[in-house]
Amino acid sequence: MKKSTLLIALLILMTSMTRVQAQFQVDGQYFARSEYRNGYGRPISEGADPAFFIAHRARIQAAYTHQDVKFYLSVQDIRTWGSTPQLNTSDDFLSVHEAWAEVNFNPNWTLKAGRQELNYDNFRFLGNVDWAFQGRSHDLALIKYEKEQSKLHLGTAFNQQQQRLSETNYELANQYKTAQFIRYQDVLSSVNFSLLFWNEGREKDKKQNFRQTFGISDLTTKVVGLELKSFLYAQSGKDIQARSVRAFDLGIDLKKSFVLDSAGIKKIEFAFGGEWISGSKQDSAENNSFSPLYGTNHFFNGYMDYFFVGGAFENSVGLEDLYLKARYTSGSKFWIQSDLHHFSSQQDFTNTETLRKESYLGIEWDLSAGILINQSVSVQLGYSRYWGSDGFHQLFQNTNPKGVQDWAYAMLIVRPTIKNKFIGVRI
Repeated sequence: MKKSTLLIALLILMTSMTRVQAQFQVDGQYFARSEYRNGYGRPISEGADPAFFIAHRARIQAAYTHQDVKFYLSVQDIRTWGSTPQLNTSDDFLSVHEAWAEVNFNPNWTLKAGRQELNYDNFRFLGNVDWAFQGRSHDLALIKYEKEQSKLHLGTAFNQQQQRLSETNYELANQYKTAQFIRYQDVLSSVNFSLLFWNEGREKDKKQNFRQTFGISDLTTKVVGLELKSFLYAQSGKDIQARSVRAFDLGIDLKKSFVLDSAGIKKIEFAFGGEWISGSKQDSAENNSFSPLYGTNHFFNGYMDYFFVGGAFENSVGLEDLYLKARYTSGSKFWIQSDLHHFSSQQDFTNTETLRKESYLGIEWDLSAGILINQSVSVQLGYSRYWGSDGFHQLFQNTNPKGVQDWAYAMLIVRPTIKNKFIGVRI
């Protein structure tokens, strides 16, 4: 009884602090996703049974602000339902997603240091990977200069696996040892644009190899009544294997909206465009395969995640993705969207059976829908199917694929204060 009284008193004190002094804020989010996987991520073989599971992410987020200083902590529990016994004493599913301090030196200059998300532009190269249960965050220091529409961000990181007494070797898989980046965002006339330069060093056998990614990370404007969004990245330097890198990624997206009623509540949107991601020839000593590295790759190239999600299709023949999307929206409470992708490789490859050069990879159809139950709770559904070519299955080393490759999911999302009530779908 005493513990309950103390807890209630503490909650009342925290609430009063938030209301009166606006210093301490506690927030949270939760989502559970059930998935049916019959070819998700990589083609499933004939005779293999589909997978089905339910998993969740629960986050508690706390922020404390005092004058010009802000502290932030985000702790999350990521687990698959049933992966721990009911009478459980401990597990490894609880982790820190973000932990940082931010200092405002004046209205324009800020320093943010610690574990934090990097979420820029359309999230193609730097994103928080919100669709993935664990998300993505970086350990770095970030200096920000922001004045009106101009924003200049400079970041730097140096990573180690432990606090050693000597040496600074770092060979954690798929991680950079050092990184530096600069990003500039501004508006020129009716054009919104962002420029990005990212340099990182990955270590192997006590030697760092540096790779640079740079370009126009976002360019948004209006063209003959259409909303145009595009980006262009280039990569240079050396990869982890010390091979020379020369690669690119170009994306162009055009969108048009039509209002269907006088109140402006119902509308339909169409988007069409493409992405051209460079790849390497099968006998090339140079690495011409662009890598999106730290982006929210689930947003791109179909929701079955065959390409670039979790390292899939890296250092391969590249990708050309032509798509058409349509979304119907009724206010803020309901939407349904259909996407159609046509995939080809950017570099031709040899079909081992016909010995002919091929590039066609297949077609994917994605159907998604979202329903807002109230301002805190939403439900999201999706179904995808992929029609792969023989060459596609060859690249994924599947010699006996199932006739039907599909995937479906259902999500319950609880986000009381976060503006984005849905996850992983864009038009």
